[in-house]
Amino acid sequence: MTDIGHLARRTVDHVMRLGPDHCDVLVVDTKHITAEIEKGSMKQASVVADPGAAVRAFSKGCSGFAFCTSHEMKAIKRITSLAVSQAKAGTHDPDFRGLPEKRRPAKVGSLFDRALSELEPHEAVEMAISLATLAGDDKRISSVNAGIGVASGKFALANSNGFCEVEEMTSIDVTAEAVARSRSGMFSGVDYGSSRRIESDMIERVGRNAREHAIMGLKQTRIETGDYPVVIDPLALGYILSVAIGEGANAEGVQRKRSYLAGKLGQSLGVPELTILDDPTIEWASGSYAFDGEGVPSRKKAIIDRGKLATYLYDTYTGGKDSVQSTGNSSRGGPQWSFRLPPSISSSNLVVGEGDASIEEMIAETKRGVYLRTTYDFPNLTTGEFSGLMMESMKIDRGELGPCLRQATIGVSIPDMLSRVDMIGRGSRFAFGVKTPALRISEAKIAGPS
Repeated sequence: MTDIGHLARRTVDHVMRLGPDHCDVLVVDTKHITAEIEKGSMKQASVVADPGAAVRAFSKGCSGFAFCTSHEMKAIKRITSLAVSQAKAGTHDPDFRGLPEKRRPAKVGSLFDRALSELEPHEAVEMAISLATLAGDDKRISSVNAGIGVASGKFALANSNGFCEVEEMTSIDVTAEAVARSRSGMFSGVDYGSSRRIESDMIERVGRNAREHAIMGLKQTRIETGDYPVVIDPLALGYILSVAIGEGANAEGVQRKRSYLAGKLGQSLGVPELTILDDPTIEWASGSYAFDGEGVPSRKKAIIDRGKLATYLYDTYTGGKDSVQSTGNSSRGGPQWSFRLPPSISSSNLVVGEGDASIEEMIAETKRGVYLRTTYDFPNLTTGEFSGLMMESMKIDRGELGPCLRQATIGVSIPDMLSRVDMIGRGSRFAFGVKTPALRISEAKIAGPS
């Protein structure tokens, strides 16, 4: 078996002999298992071993990048030559201030689950079948899609400043969609879960939620266009905030004036009760890591602190441009690091601070409004405007949930949404990389079908 830490250090030495100013090397050895069921039948089951290496070389601030799908030194020498030649062919970049100095990684436990790493392909298939069975356990369910994705990997990152660390990480993703039918129509319910370990209730919870929400959606109604208070479920809120905050606070987009958050550092963005953290140190969370994709130790930081925008998310390059330290948000591609692309800036685990209201209390205190569970539309990062189809939403009437809304849309700017929060929930769940409770906002434009 290849000693990937030794290979990463050896590759750094080889790169530097070719004459660049700086370099970093990532060596990866991962295994991916997938099992997918589509409309009740097994669509595919696969096992993929994915070894590889990537090299970034820098000459006068200009970078070159190359990768190979091998751990053989002959292949690695080819990509080092290519990366260095690209770097030397570029023009000087005065904004490049170097790579991170050697520092000790943060102490972040629970990144690797041995049971998950030893999972056999037939066990993943059995999990997918169980998930599909749970999601389809009602005569009103006509079809089910279910998926299990399991991965385990070993990663070595080294740079020309003497940093070299090896990390092992596992991850699992579970998704289910159930389609319910009746004489009056059809509706699909969805749910998903992700973690770095097998959670005992994940399969049951995801399958049950998909089934129950599909059945609930069979009762539908319309809503008149107007301004309504909206209770936003963690599933929808996670999807919105992963882009609105996770990508909106990306320092590269801010520096290029492509984010609605540009120039707003220190300004009010939400109610004083609202705090949103970026926290890569949460046990078993898919976005956690001990060091980022450039070797910067992970740390928790507030992006929105008591309603005010407190920081952007930086890697070393963008931090150098603004004369600040990297926030440790250089990403190599998610829970399982990839060697196929150079690092980019990303949030880790966004965490919305909890309040003291339950979803039931939010609904009970809403005389006439809307409950939004899922949407798959993103806000416009340049303007901060959000307009989306409410894939799964329900009418609230006299403090009680009513039928699902048919063909309704929501429109609100992200600053308005965050400044109109009037109830913050207790009890959080992870959704799309965001750990969040439900929120209620006092007003958003809801458009019914024309």
